[in-house]
Formats: sequence, C-alpha cells, structure tokens
Amino acid sequence: MLTATAASSVRARLDRLARRSAVLRRIREDQERLVPGIVCPEEAWARLSVANHINEACQRLELELVAVGVHQEWAPHLAPIRTLAETVLRENAVLQARSPLHVIRAADMPSRFVLNRMGGRERRIGFGLHRRGRNEEGPSVVVAFTPPAYEQMWHAHTVDEYTLALDVRFAGKYADEGVRHLEACDGQLFHFHPHTYHTLVNRDARTGRTLTLKYPMGISVWLPAFSLTGSERGAAEVWSPAVKHLGGHAVREFEICDPHHTYRIAVIHLYIGDRLAIPCADDTYLYVLDGRVAVQRDRRSVIAEADDVIVAEPSRTLRLRALTARVRLYRPYALPAVPLRHNGIPHRSVRRLEGHTPRRVTPVRDPSHAVPLR
Repeated sequence: MLTATAASSVRARLDRLARRSAVLRRIREDQERLVPGIVCPEEAWARLSVANHINEACQRLELELVAVGVHQEWAPHLAPIRTLAETVLRENAVLQARSPLHVIRAADMPSRFVLNRMGGRERRIGFGLHRRGRNEEGPSVVVAFTPPAYEQMWHAHTVDEYTLALDVRFAGKYADEGVRHLEACDGQLFHFHPHTYHTLVNRDARTGRTLTLKYPMGISVWLPAFSLTGSERGAAEVWSPAVKHLGGHAVREFEICDPHHTYRIAVIHLYIGDRLAIPCADDTYLYVLDGRVAVQRDRRSVIAEADDVIVAEPSRTLRLRALTARVRLYRPYALPAVPLRHNGIPHRSVRRLEGHTPRRVTPVRDPSHAVPLR
C-alpha cells in the first residue's frame, strides 16, 4: 500500500507519460506513411529514440511498483502507454534499403533497451524479413546484446521460442516444478516450449549476443513473471547440429517446424578468400555475425561488416567473398511466402518436424498478464 504522498507521485509520473503518449501517436501516424526505400536512418533514429525514452521510463516505474507490491493496481494505467511505445519501436529497419543490393549499417539500426529486475539494460535491435512497415507484420529477427552478469526477467510466450547463442556461454533457466538449468555455447540454440517460463544469463566477462527469429505470434504475446510460484510446468532443450563442411565453406543449419513456425537458419562460416554463391530466388537477408565480406548481385558490389544487415532483391545468385580471417553469416530462409495471420492459425504448408515434437505443457498463469509487443 502506497502512502498518499507516494501515490500522488506515481499519478504525476503517469500523467507526464500520458501527455508524452500524444507524441507517440503522432509518430505512429508518420510511420504509417513510410515508403520502403526512402526512409532516412537519421529520422528513424529520432523517432525511435523518443519511444525508447518513454518505454524505459515505463519500465522503471513498473519495477518500482513491483518492488512495493502495488503493480497490479497501477498496471491498467501504465500498460497502454508502454504498449504504444513498444509499437513505435517495431519500425522495420529494412525500409531503409534503397537499392536491389543494400547494406543497413550497424550504426543505422535503431536500438531499444530492455530492463531486468535490477534495472540493468540489455540493448536490442530488430529487423523484418519483409518490406512491410513494422517487424511484427511478418517474420523478424531480434538481436540482443547481453552485457556481463545480466539476467533477463522471467517470461514466457504462448508459442515456441528458438534463440541462437553467440560469442559466450549462456546459462538458461526454465521453470518445471522448480528451476531447471541448461547451457548453450557459441553457435548452439535454445528451444523453449510454449508457456515455459525462462530466462537467460550471460555469465561471461564480455557481452554476448543472441538472435531470435520471431513470427507475429511470438512478438504479440509476452508473459512476464516478477516471481515464480513453483508450480509452473515447462520444457526446454539445447540444439547443436553438427557443422557440415561443403567445399570452400562450412555451415551449421537448424530446421524449425512446429504449429506456428516453419523456416531454416544457416550459420555460414567462411575464411579469408573463400567464395560462395547462394541462390537468391526470393528476397534474401543476411546478418553479418563476424568479419568483413564482399557481396555481389549482378553488377553491383557492397562490403558489409559485423552486425550489418545485407538486403538483396531476387536474382540468379548472390556472390560472397570473405575479406577477413573469419567470417560468419546468419541466413534465415525457407520462410513463408504469405503474411502470417495473428490468430495463430498456421499456413497449410506447416508440418511438425519429426524428432522435434514439442511437449505439451499447461500454463498456470492468467493470460490477462500478457504484455503486447515485447
């Protein structure tokens, strides 16, 4: 229970945030008018920095309210403001692509920050694997830059989540009638089953990255848990397929197929001077994990470096050449050719991948706790 003075302070902060939400609504109107190919990176940064500031203020107020046990009382007033800020933060960086072969530089990718229970900040960037205005209008990738000792807030999704660990060894925790532990090294993938409350911890002394490919359902419903009851059920495992050596390159490939997802991820390894031609029948998206690479499509060539995104329109092939001792590329492909619906009904081509049948778990938390667009 807050004192009258503390409650008055909370109301004043909410009033300030509510007034600033008018700015967010104007930004959303501007975003609805964005045209692919003529989006300026500097203007995108300006839009998203406003939303990020408001979103962080909402998170900090939420954590303070949780600490004194009155979060539920104020959540109906805070949640709409934060949801609006999160919606603005989902602007698709691929709108910046201005040519059939374009590199979105790491410096031009707007960041957002997610806070944990201790107020620590984890930087994230995201981009759609499509040309629509917002990431959640199709498959999209979220890249998290997790600082040392950072532990995410416990949370769950209503669908499976697949997260690729990079750079460091990540500790994973998930709730299944108690807290269970697992670890993923660089290049391995966490699979958390639906309604499984989980968190990731970077126990290394340097920042690590994770990449998560999300479909709209994986973005739209996010279930936070500020504490666990001990009765939660869940399931998780780590995938580590063997690296295949194919001619002048190596690749580790993950095949994902469940009732809501169907795609493949290839982590491509190249070494200095290695060349690789990949089919480019559809729009192609490559995220540079490490190193420097030259890319050629028809007569146009570009150079991309770590944390850049390469966007290529369809052509016969896309030609790659490694310019540094080690190059790694993240390539999602075999994606749906049609927009995914938000009601959770998969496209008819979706089938369950043999050997990766998700275990059914029973959610124990009220879905009304869902926070949209995290």
